[in-house]
Amino acid sequence: MTEANSVMDRFMEKLGNDEFTKENQPNNGPEISQNFIDEQVQSYSKLLKSGIVEAALNK
Repeated sequence: MTEANSVMDRFMEKLGNDEFTKENQPNNGPEISQNFIDEQVQSYSKLLKSGIVEAALNK
């Protein structure tokens, strides 16, 4: 059986070498372009216009 220290050392080595896919990390995130920004603004605008935020805050 592998010792816990060996497992943790190998895990940290893989993590440091970017061998794991990390979601929402700056180095693995979407390319920030004008198109990306436009899509995000549209998405937030739809959310605000939907009334969901106001409904959640009024409860």
